[in-house]
This record gives sequence, structure tokens and C-alpha cells, in this order.
Amino acid sequence: MEKPKAAGSMAKETADKIIDYIIKNQMLPGDKMPTEAALTESMGVSRSTIREAIKILSARNILEILQGSGAYISPRRGVPDDPLGLTFIYDADRLAIDLLDVRTMIEPQAAMLAAMHATDQQCSELRGQCSLVERLIRSDTEYEAEDIELHKKICEASGNRILINLSYILHSSIKKTIIATSDALRDNNTYIYHRKIVEAIAHHDPISAYNSMMCHVGGLREYIASKIAERQKTSE
Repeated sequence: MEKPKAAGSMAKETADKIIDYIIKNQMLPGDKMPTEAALTESMGVSRSTIREAIKILSARNILEILQGSGAYISPRRGVPDDPLGLTFIYDADRLAIDLLDVRTMIEPQAAMLAAMHATDQQCSELRGQCSLVERLIRSDTEYEAEDIELHKKICEASGNRILINLSYILHSSIKKTIIATSDALRDNNTYIYHRKIVEAIAHHDPISAYNSMMCHVGGLREYIASKIAERQKTSE
């Protein structure tokens, strides 16, 4: 006689079935999942199993639970919170340099693709987001989250789905970069180059978009590298 499955095993199996449902229906970030009752009926499991399965998928950033509203496809697209294990790399300045090196390899290309493929709507959103970051910088207000959002929108405008997923990983470096530079470049790098990048994209100028992003990310890298070199010289 076959033994009944453990509750945890049943929840994981149901979570896999929900993923199959999402893929089969080609659901996109922001799409709402069927209700618990509908999933219970279609998958032939108890409501408590459905709830556990949804919790598993929420922890994996596949679903997002909005209290009182239901479960939605997460904009994180299943990307883990710290897939590169950055939490346990303790040299903050060196880590910021390493992340900027990777961003230098990827983000100028993303900006170039965005200049080639961005829709009018995306260009309008980029300009609005850029203006928001500028207002926050001018008013000396926390701007990190909106800065990250701007870079995400550039990746989205590229039309490349892998770049969109990578943006969630790479832009964890924005906070580390702000700390590593003591936010000293907010006016003569961030403020200026954000606008140059966005305008190049809006004018569908891929070369300018590429070069402006390279200057933006490269300038941040050089500042931190010179800071590390200066510190090493003083300690000798």
C-alpha cells in the first residue's frame, strides 16, 4: 500500500504544478493568480496545501502576495535575493569595484539596445524616472531605490529578457557604490550621466547611450579605485 505523502512534499509538488500553470498560460509580472479556491479545485489538493505552495513560491520570488488582494506574478521573475552571495563578501570597496566591472561589461550594451528598441511609452517613463531621481538628489533626499528603478527600466527597454533578470542582481551594487563613494559623485556623475543616457535612449542614439553609460559606470569605478589606492599608499 502506497504511503501518503508528507505535507511538505505535497506542498513542493503543488508549487511545481503552479509553476507549470504559470508557464502554460504565459503569465507575466503583475498578472493575478487564480483564487485559492480555484487552485484547490483544479489541482485536487487542500486549501492549506495551496497556501503552503504559494508561500514556497513567494519565498522564491516567483509569486508576490498582496494582503487582501491575492497572489500575483512577481516582478522579480524568480531571481533570488542574493544569488551571488554578496552578503558574505566583506571588503565593501573591493566588492563595489568588482560589481562595477561586471556592470561595465553589461550596462553600456543594455543602454545601446534600449536606444534601438525603446517604445515611446518607455522613453516617456525613463524621462519621468530620471526627473524623479534628479528631484530627490536636489532636495538631498534618499534616492537609492529610484536610482535602481531607473536602471531597471533601461534594461527593460532593451527588450532583452536576460538583461531584465540580470538587472535585479547587478543593481544591488548601487547601494554599495553610494556607500563606497560616500555619495560624492551624485552631482558630477549620477545627476549628469543619468540625463545623458536617458536622452540618448529617447533620441534613439545607440552610440551616445552606450558611451554615456560607460562614462557613468566607469567614472564610479575609477573614483573607488583611486580611493583604495590612496588608502593603501597612506597605510604603507
